[in-house]
Amino acid sequence: MQMWNQLLEQGNSVNLFCSPNLNSICRRWMPLICVLGLVGFGTGCSTFSSSDDDLPTEDGESEIVTEMEVDPVLIRVTEEGGEYTTEHIAAEDVFERAYYDFQARRYDSAAENYQLIVDYFDESRFYLPALYNGGLAYEELDLWREAANSFRIIVEEFADADEALNARFRLAKALHELGEYNEVDELLLEVLLQDGLDHFDRVEAHVRRGQALLELEQWNDAENSFRNVLESNREAIPSDRLDDDSRFIVLTHFGIGQANHGRMNDIPLLLPPERMREDLDTKADYHQSAQVAYIRALREHHPHWSVAAGYKIGRLYQDFYMDIFTAEIPDDLTEEELAFYFEELRNKIEVLMDRALTVYERNLSFSRRVARSPDAEDWVQATALHLERMRAFLDDPLVQEHAERLVLQDGDLEQLWDPGYYARIHVGEALEQAVEISRSAGGEELARR
Repeated sequence: MQMWNQLLEQGNSVNLFCSPNLNSICRRWMPLICVLGLVGFGTGCSTFSSSDDDLPTEDGESEIVTEMEVDPVLIRVTEEGGEYTTEHIAAEDVFERAYYDFQARRYDSAAENYQLIVDYFDESRFYLPALYNGGLAYEELDLWREAANSFRIIVEEFADADEALNARFRLAKALHELGEYNEVDELLLEVLLQDGLDHFDRVEAHVRRGQALLELEQWNDAENSFRNVLESNREAIPSDRLDDDSRFIVLTHFGIGQANHGRMNDIPLLLPPERMREDLDTKADYHQSAQVAYIRALREHHPHWSVAAGYKIGRLYQDFYMDIFTAEIPDDLTEEELAFYFEELRNKIEVLMDRALTVYERNLSFSRRVARSPDAEDWVQATALHLERMRAFLDDPLVQEHAERLVLQDGDLEQLWDPGYYARIHVGEALEQAVEISRSAGGEELARR
């Protein structure tokens, strides 16, 4: 009993170190200890109740009968070498093993034991915490389908339980990882329509829904979802209000930047010139809105999302440059006119590429000071990769030549960074030379005859 009291104290101590605004997210991650189970482990895991029926004894006096309810026991029979072994497995023992495995980060074993309870002890008081904790273990193993299945059962079968709301958020995360963004949108809309939702939960629901809408390229709805976060936070009472450098507020500005970035990229620059000028102005407006939002995220020095915002600002300038470089060109230009066009175009928009290079370089320097997670490292690597590419695009005549060729062929400029693209070109050129040599040799042979 003392051991489980200590565990309960440890579980409570986690919340002591969480601010009121973070209690919800702390609860969502912490495995459930199952308070009923804690008492059970120390007393044989039985519950007792007094009966209203008094049964007479042999001497005529009445006796109070006590009923005992015991958790089911799984009897497993195994056969080896013709001999059978019987094993009795109690739910509380399995739950205890699973809990210790989870705390020791043995997530494979924890998930297996929690699943054993789910499969064979669905009438047990350990069933609900096993579903929740098992879902957490599956998350740690990146088994998102299994995690989604666990949390979905809680949402459907325990809709009124205290754990149901947290299960909805974790289900939304699992579905997002699985790429099922429409279902994430629907699920979080249901959450937002619930009565009594606290400020932190409302903020998280809007942010996660906005992220799903970004994946669906529903830019307007995504930005509205993020704007709701800022409005809700402004109207919240001071004790509930999230700080500007908190994760979800930084994510909100980052998301607004992504929505405008997506709008900018969706506008092609097509002839006639009047339409192109109008579309270019619109792209510039979205570019400016995205940059403002990314800078808001960047300046908070968040160890993950500020690094991501720095990369995105550089990418914003790079994408704008590429969109202008790949704008539609009149079909009647001569080769000389095309050469002049590309030269002038590069000179006019070089400032955009210079800006991209500067931002990428600064973000690499910044990331070395603030990046503190493996996820942030992904943004650092992306920054370094695109910095290298943009330098090649500006300084390498071969890359510039092939970029112009791809534009004239309506090709994707991403092919510039595909080694197979250059290999195919070299093979094609070699075949052409071989055919030409063959024809030349054949002509000389005919002349000798």
